[in-house]
Amino acid sequence: MKSTSRYNRALGVCALASALLAFPAAGHHSTAAFDSSAVLKIEGEITQVRWINPHASFKLEGTADNGPDGLWTIEMTAPNVLINEGWKRNSLQIGDKVTVYANPLRNAITLNDGSQGGLYVGVILSDGTTLGRTDGQGQGSDR
Repeated sequence: MKSTSRYNRALGVCALASALLAFPAAGHHSTAAFDSSAVLKIEGEITQVRWINPHASFKLEGTADNGPDGLWTIEMTAPNVLINEGWKRNSLQIGDKVTVYANPLRNAITLNDGSQGGLYVGVILSDGTTLGRTDGQGQGSDR
């Protein structure tokens, strides 16, 4: 009887450990929707900043080289990762004029809010500070 009880307890611990280890992976999505071989340069004005988990994001109204002009939603990685890369919560402010480098969606669609979608690669802030890659190359983060 003790052997069966010990076996059931060990099995339960293994099942719980497996579930806990799988949980973070289940909540994260791929960046496969973005074309990592293309980097767009978008010059414009910040209209929204969302510094939230699991992904920060921002919107800008701008002009894109080799892409549609207008409203863009740029997805980023988690705020704690951005902080490790030099970002601050207030690095972007509504009204800032910036130059953004982003991987566009593979299938260019208009999102529900009328914007185009992109994955952050780099930005030149209004004061000239750069974050990420601003050489027109690279791909967004999937961390």
